[in-house]
Amino acid sequence: MAVAVFPLPAHAVTEIGPNGASIISICSFGNVPADLKERVSGIAAERYARTLRNKLRKNYTSLKHVQGKPFAIAIADFHAPGSMMWSREALMTYLYGFYGREKEEDGKIVAVPETIEFLLSDPNIRAGLFFSPENIELSAVIFSNAATLSKLSRVPVSSGVLIDGYRYVRIGKFADDSPGAVCAIPFIMDVTSDEYRSLWKPYNHEPWTAEIEIFHNPNAKFPLSSALFPEATHWLPENGEIICKRYYKHSILSSQTKIQPSHMPLPSIESLLTNKINDADDKMVISPKNRCVHK
Repeated sequence: MAVAVFPLPAHAVTEIGPNGASIISICSFGNVPADLKERVSGIAAERYARTLRNKLRKNYTSLKHVQGKPFAIAIADFHAPGSMMWSREALMTYLYGFYGREKEEDGKIVAVPETIEFLLSDPNIRAGLFFSPENIELSAVIFSNAATLSKLSRVPVSSGVLIDGYRYVRIGKFADDSPGAVCAIPFIMDVTSDEYRSLWKPYNHEPWTAEIEIFHNPNAKFPLSSALFPEATHWLPENGEIICKRYYKHSILSSQTKIQPSHMPLPSIESLLTNKINDADDKMVISPKNRCVHK
């Protein structure tokens, strides 16, 4: 377990593989649960729960330099190959105690909230970390699904660093902010293309902050100001809802980076729809208690 303490104060945690080595593969995947409820409240949610609860038990908020200030824990998931591709929603489910599922309404398939009280993989772990009175000292949880070597490569390449003879292609899924949306929006882009660079206005390249999300505790004793992280995506309590506010227009729920010879054409969207990029995050919408706006 890699740990660092920031002046915020925040506490950073990186989940690592069972053999103690960081897992950096972006092409192979572990056993991805096929059942939605298992994905959002199964082993991934349990690992998040145990890691976060372990850090909370250390009682960092009693330290003199932390007392009376917002306290946040930063976490990233590397518990299995490719786990960051699908476990994000498990974190949200554990923190807020509900997830999005499909339901037919007026002849249309929409996403609706489903509340859970305990995790499926361990009935002794209660879901909804932010709603436990003993956790009011936890102001927020900071997360990224792209704390990877791929990110370290894409940022300089999208900024203009030339890699002769090769093309960096990002394959993934955008969040769909349409009310009741069920599925994410697939994309395939060359990271040096104007189309890709325009995603990150006002920058003309992929920024380091693009995938950072901050889940705010609606019951925090000392709320974390979103102004401290102006370019992050914030999940904030507002009038009984959890509101998503973004700096960038688009939010990438999951992605892979493919390096291919520059003479080869880009893969097609059709090939993306038939490959094994997991659909877990497609049902991220927690409407009607959840909506997202672009700042």
